[in-house]
Amino acid sequence: MSPRVVAGLTGMLIGIVALLLLVPTALALHDGTMRAALAYGSTTALALVLAFVLRRIGGGSPEEIHRKDALGVVALTWLFLGLVGGLPFVLEGSIPDPMGALFEAVSGFTTTGATVVPDVDGLSRATNLWRCLMHWVGGMGIVVLFVAVFPILGVGAKHLFKSEVPGPITEGLRPKIKQTAVALWWVYGGLTVLCTALLVVAGMPLYDAICHAMSTLGTGGFSTKSASVGAYQSAVIDWIVIAFMLVAGLNFGLYYGLLRGRWTELWRNYELRFYLAVNAAVIALVAVSILDRHPNPIEAVRYAAFQTAAVTTTTGFMTEDFDTYPDIARFALFLCMFMGACAGSTAGGLKASRVFILIKVVLRELRSAVRPNVVQTIRVGGGNLPPDVVRGIGTFFVAYMLLFATTSFVLVFLGLDMISSMSATVACLSSVGPGLADVGPAQNFGFVPGLGKGALCLCMIAGRLEIFALFAVFSPECWRR
Repeated sequence: MSPRVVAGLTGMLIGIVALLLLVPTALALHDGTMRAALAYGSTTALALVLAFVLRRIGGGSPEEIHRKDALGVVALTWLFLGLVGGLPFVLEGSIPDPMGALFEAVSGFTTTGATVVPDVDGLSRATNLWRCLMHWVGGMGIVVLFVAVFPILGVGAKHLFKSEVPGPITEGLRPKIKQTAVALWWVYGGLTVLCTALLVVAGMPLYDAICHAMSTLGTGGFSTKSASVGAYQSAVIDWIVIAFMLVAGLNFGLYYGLLRGRWTELWRNYELRFYLAVNAAVIALVAVSILDRHPNPIEAVRYAAFQTAAVTTTTGFMTEDFDTYPDIARFALFLCMFMGACAGSTAGGLKASRVFILIKVVLRELRSAVRPNVVQTIRVGGGNLPPDVVRGIGTFFVAYMLLFATTSFVLVFLGLDMISSMSATVACLSSVGPGLADVGPAQNFGFVPGLGKGALCLCMIAGRLEIFALFAVFSPECWRR
């Protein structure tokens, strides 16, 4: 790894964040909230200085980026994002605790949606916009944006792109990685505009519609209301958000294929079929279990579909507190937190494709136990899955569960009960946001001790970077030239 290359490219990424900070700064000036304007303006200036210093350390544009450099850029950028993104919360006074502000910013950029703020309605419009803007940029990934904007990277862009885009198999939609990144952002931006327009037509104020559209497509979950989407008490708004949460949970490569006229790819995609089947089954289970509180079956399906989509897509919105649901529904939603949505989406979790392949691996081993002399292959998508992909998925699953167990233990050690600890960990590791018990949809993470917030921040970043891209940076091998 070359520290100069890592510093230079990270500086360029921080520069992009500094420009984004101008958006809440402008809104604060428009609203006349000078404390917020000063907070975001000062952070913008500091971010620009940081970007300039890192660029000077890095020197000119690198001629070549190696995989180790890409891992360093991605990991260092996401660590810096928490510091830069959380600073205006402290300066404004909306989140005076520095560790809480760091937690909120990391939650924003990683599209987790876990919050330490008890009264979202009391935040300034600039701060709520910044929270949702972090979701939107973090959803597609600041590094993917970087690759789309700066063509100077050449071959190195491929390493940055693969280190950022989640999923067991990362394939370019276009021959060049930069074209792939631009195509993804056009699809992402178009869907965000469409979602905003539909929410406005449904009766949501424009400012709220913009914020919720960014959170929805980013599968984040931050809202401008303490009661989240449930504050609007609108069935039409609920169904619009449900639809776009599910849309954001799909592989964005499928949308690009649709635009190119490749409609058959949509229905042949094994991950899509599995993802929709899981959602349909959980929605049916939850709807039946809440019929006593929603006797109207259509209303029961609506609430069940919203909460299920919010969890499986790791968005984390709510229309009611699902922690008050019957145990069978709560347990089903808890399991869905582990899976998440599809690879190549803005969602977190293990990903539906990995879960599907792991199930096929288990079935293969069962067949092998009965017929040990027969060579058993795993077929997905009409072809045999390479052994290295299967091995990589198994390794990722083990790493995910080890991190889940370790962080849960730390939280229990710090005084949280077992259910709160486990659900908080998976909610952050899978970028879901709300968990169960003390970190349920109607609660917040403000009570978690500073060390616990730090551990959960690490989980959020590790989950967003699919674990290995973050922890590989701490290995001695990564620093050898």
